Amino acid sequence: MKKRVYIIGVGMTHIVKQDGGSFEQQCDLAVSEAMEDAGLAAKGDQGAIGGIWYGNCAQGMQTSQHCIRGQVVLRRLGFEGMPVVNVENACATASTALNQAIHYVMAEGTDLALAVGIEKVLPDLNNLDDLPEIMAALPYMTLSAFWMGCEQDRKKLYIEKWRKEKSKVLGIPYEETNVGAGRSPFMDYYAVKAMKVMQKYGYTQEQLARVCSKTHHHSTMNPKAQYRKEISWEQVMADKPITYPLTRSMCAPTGEGCAAAIVCSEKYLTEHKGIADPVLVLASVLVSGRTRGDYDQDISGRAAAIAFHKAGVQPKDVDVLELHDATSFGEIYQTAQAGFCRPEDAGVYCSSGATALGGELPTNVSGGLISRGHPVGCTGLAQAYELVTQLRGRAGERQVKGAKIGMQLNGGGLIGVEEAAMGAHIYQKI
Repeated sequence: MKKRVYIIGVGMTHIVKQDGGSFEQQCDLAVSEAMEDAGLAAKGDQGAIGGIWYGNCAQGMQTSQHCIRGQVVLRRLGFEGMPVVNVENACATASTALNQAIHYVMAEGTDLALAVGIEKVLPDLNNLDDLPEIMAALPYMTLSAFWMGCEQDRKKLYIEKWRKEKSKVLGIPYEETNVGAGRSPFMDYYAVKAMKVMQKYGYTQEQLARVCSKTHHHSTMNPKAQYRKEISWEQVMADKPITYPLTRSMCAPTGEGCAAAIVCSEKYLTEHKGIADPVLVLASVLVSGRTRGDYDQDISGRAAAIAFHKAGVQPKDVDVLELHDATSFGEIYQTAQAGFCRPEDAGVYCSSGATALGGELPTNVSGGLISRGHPVGCTGLAQAYELVTQLRGRAGERQVKGAKIGMQLNGGGLIGVEEAAMGAHIYQKI
């Protein structure tokens, strides 16, 4: 980063399956926490913020409030006058909001910016007149929201491709395959990707299960996680099948939540003495997917390489890592793609305890998407919340000892064989 930019405040709600409060209520909780954390009064200092990036994916579907979502919610919380930018970028929405806030500060658009990521699974049912119609449409709305993250005019081509690959790898008739049957179609994408890579490098379903068990263990130490229970790798293997090789425990649940971060310039930090534990942003990268490609040249690898170059660090320098584990396979795959180990070693490496708390590379200590939860428009800032908390030494029993550099990868949507968007951030304790 040419100009030094810092995160000085973070806030996050408890991630829940549903009924987490209205968009306004969730935003108020997370933003107020971030404001107070940054040394700003939760009520009264809104005018100090010079720009806001409000990230969300499904609010328009649920409330019919399109175009000015952020302005509507934030004005009710006292934020008026400053530019508000509405951000939507699939599961990478919150990382995109943070990336844009960081670069706005770098461009000297303001000395103090706010990034927000928020999502709800259900609309606020108490404020809807057409409740019966909404309730009837909810299953359709949920699955439609996921499908909207891929090429709409090519959905049938994606389905046909995945079914053919399932048939070939599993050795079953095409007619016995299916896609999106009562689940997010992205689980079928991840399953096909997992099978292809497992076939090439010898990863096993047991390795996925061991990674999954490890990550669920981490979530038991995170009071803001959606799920906080132990599950053995044997229980993961025996859990309800979703689509081979994935069982229910290996797949990220949908959820509701909000996370926020306050970003500032070095000038602001110098002029405001006494800000506790600012975290330096070493790199903030956003890249897009390619229609053509293969599983060995993935968007997460490209984003990570750019981030390492900009940050001036190497994979060996990272002390704590947050990855986009929409399924447990994601940790194995992205660990290799980002250069933390060789692809042929990733299954053994990630299932050996190396990525557990106390291991060589503590990964998804928050519980990751699979157990902290995956409120789509919030996830990237939930990752940032965890890393800032870790680098400040405030993570309690899940604290990574001596953590000085943290990294996150957050992908979203689908183009061809990879995510449509990927955010990569690297932070440093100072």
